[in-house]
Amino acid sequence: MSKVLILTRNFPPYVTGGASRAWKFASNFAAIGWSPVAVAPPAIAGMATGVSSGANGVSELYRTAPDLDAGDLDAAARCALLHGREAPGASRPFKGNLARQFKSVTDGSLWQKSAEATVEQLLEQDPEIDLLYAQGPPLEPLMLALNVTRRRSLNLMLDITAPLDPAMPAPGASRSAAAKAEEHILLSGVPLLTPNRFLKEYFLKKYPGRLDYNHVTIVPPAFDPSHPAFRRQESKTPGTVLRVALLVDELPKGDLKALLAGLDAWIRADGIAAGGVELALFGDGVPELLRRAAKKPIRQLFVLDETGGIDRELETCRNTAFFCAVLSNSAASTVVVPDRLIDALGMGLPLCAVAPEGEAARLAVESGGMCAPAGNAGAIMELFRAMASGWSFGNLQAAPDWLRERHTISTVMQELRRAIASQPLI
Repeated sequence: MSKVLILTRNFPPYVTGGASRAWKFASNFAAIGWSPVAVAPPAIAGMATGVSSGANGVSELYRTAPDLDAGDLDAAARCALLHGREAPGASRPFKGNLARQFKSVTDGSLWQKSAEATVEQLLEQDPEIDLLYAQGPPLEPLMLALNVTRRRSLNLMLDITAPLDPAMPAPGASRSAAAKAEEHILLSGVPLLTPNRFLKEYFLKKYPGRLDYNHVTIVPPAFDPSHPAFRRQESKTPGTVLRVALLVDELPKGDLKALLAGLDAWIRADGIAAGGVELALFGDGVPELLRRAAKKPIRQLFVLDETGGIDRELETCRNTAFFCAVLSNSAASTVVVPDRLIDALGMGLPLCAVAPEGEAARLAVESGGMCAPAGNAGAIMELFRAMASGWSFGNLQAAPDWLRERHTISTVMQELRRAIASQPLI
């Protein structure tokens, strides 16, 4: 069987944006004829290196640094580490050799230097590797993949899961390092993947006549029903505690303030007693949310398990009444769909979103759920009041079967297979 070499800075045990997608592809590549070899960031001591799903394990997994010892980190710092970022409010949470170890997660240049040496060694030793798959952002796996294929005859697929320049400036409006890198990657002439139509159209409009329509293929985000968290549940009547899965993306100060104000107003308006609501937290914005809410009464409603990675997040989602994704009021948020939102859809959870008009908002509404504009505290309050009311009366809706089928891993892997087969590979 031919092998695919996977380059990513997003991989379990981390819960970074793209980690689920990278794992789902890696653990299901064999179903479309490719044996996976992955180069990923360092593992964390005491945490599983994979996820309890997939058609096959990823037996050839190479980490770019030794396992990290996170035993002495508090909950906020450990949560930040799992999201691939520095602990909020602490400029130097780690010291000495430990600081360099943790930089191997947050510093892209260190990852790229180590990954490049590993990739060269693998390619020298294993002639069966003939496809290179790289995921970004961050930029480093994409840049490394382009550099490698300049020197070697390898087929290449670049999976771009979000804007490479988060500011999303108009063409020529920015000459930042991110803007230059994005232009270099998108106009390199190699096959590109995106997870949704919004992102593909953004790139095509930004580079009219320069980016070939046929070079960009949509391969949707997926859920993998082989995971134990997707096992069938018996329908049950609502309990006395409303448990909500709340995914919070990285938010600017104003949007974060509006979220906290909206949640607080909902609790007050509905007269919810202490212990009547639990908000299970996920997402890149959780460390900052915890810091901002540390002295507020609503902090008591937040539930965070920073020890179990993706497996624990999925099990937690399974036991909630509905799922809400909170994105920032930014252009970049219009083209992003969080991994866990798709998993919640696959579990049959009712969905809602606090987001600008875009892909995540469209998916929530298309599934039968609701949406509120980001940064609007009043609308956020009304959204949660409506979802809570629907839960109490038992009339929240799950996504229709046709929508869930579109995002099953078996369907998506066939899309990936067709994308690989349709490109002018070497």
